[in-house]
Amino acid sequence: MKKVISVHSRFRGRATVVIAAMTLAALAVGPLSSGAVVKASHRSTSAASAHVTKAVKTVSLKGICPNPVVIATDWTPEAEQGAYYQLAASGGTTSTSSKTYTAPLLDPNTGKSTGVQVELLAGGPALGYLQTPEVLTTQTNVLMGADDSDNAIADAGTTPVVGIVAPFNNSVHIILWNPAKFSIKSFADVKSSGATVLYFSGTEFVEYMAGAGYLNSSQLDSSYNGSPARFVASGGGVMEQGFATAEPYLYTHETPSWDQTISYELTSNTGYNPYSEMGEATPTNLKKYASCFKKLVPMIQQSQISYLKSPNRVNKLIVGLNTSYGEIGGNYDMAVAQYADRTMLADRIVSQGSGGFGSFSLPRVNTNITQLRPVLNTNGQSLPANFNANQVVTNKFINSKIKFTSYKGPYNTTTGVITVVGTNG
Repeated sequence: MKKVISVHSRFRGRATVVIAAMTLAALAVGPLSSGAVVKASHRSTSAASAHVTKAVKTVSLKGICPNPVVIATDWTPEAEQGAYYQLAASGGTTSTSSKTYTAPLLDPNTGKSTGVQVELLAGGPALGYLQTPEVLTTQTNVLMGADDSDNAIADAGTTPVVGIVAPFNNSVHIILWNPAKFSIKSFADVKSSGATVLYFSGTEFVEYMAGAGYLNSSQLDSSYNGSPARFVASGGGVMEQGFATAEPYLYTHETPSWDQTISYELTSNTGYNPYSEMGEATPTNLKKYASCFKKLVPMIQQSQISYLKSPNRVNKLIVGLNTSYGEIGGNYDMAVAQYADRTMLADRIVSQGSGGFGSFSLPRVNTNITQLRPVLNTNGQSLPANFNANQVVTNKFINSKIKFTSYKGPYNTTTGVITVVGTNG
């Protein structure tokens, strides 16, 4: 079994606990360029809409899906879970004890109730840091959950789950550094710099990078605990793993002891590119509730697009829930949520793939399985020799007519270094 903190156990929450809040601001990302630079701004960007068949009436889930539809998220509420929170109406019931939000489940095409409730279950510290596959296999009332696809691969031998929708087309993970200390143009420079890279023990993408030659094993320091303290104390003399949608903004605008410019590169540029925030279910639920997923999955596809088109309602809900839950996953304000939304689009983390929006590329998943085998073997885990993408993801519920094509930018470069300018320069 993996350690408590792993690939997508939201180590960001540990970091944001010690980061102060700031005044709300709308953020815009920089244009596509080599070494794109991102600055804070009050300019808004237009987000995406979908080219889908016009909905004639609201889809009913009554008598088809369990009521409520319980969805386990991988951390406390955040913008990255927007596809799932978009399904929930405002004005629902918040349980501060169970860390759940329950409301009518809305059809994203009409904004009207589907006849059932949705219950969104906070993860991470709210569930004792259980991984989503563990939650799905031990809590039978939970219909589905959200997690990274490489977690599903790693856990296949003990807590098998199957991905059914991919709201994120690309991984959200990054390596970040202080550009005043390190002149980095690509991951090759990260290796040649010899800099220490802080990461959580058991984080597969970092260990893959070392095994594949993108980093030297001698650079790895698995003592990272999510706090920016060591980064700050070193004067930015170390590098860290992080999320494109969080740490770049937190370190440059909400860490008073730093608030200086940082740079990062998406780890997907190494070819290691799992699907972040993948919707998944157990094989048992996949079979038992197939008729439900046939209707629900296209709603999640559309829900992600609808959320990014107009995120304000859901962001207010997410920020409010974090406050109600006592900010156990760390402070989360509107400025961070707004930055996350724009970065999802600007970094092409949410983008149109080769099939219907939210579908999986089976060759890509098979590549990730091949990449993970040596890492898992080193960590005392293993996969059957014939294990393949068809056992961990499926496109059977995807509506191939749903596309995500109308967002036209601005974009950051996603094939190189991205720089975020800090409050203190």
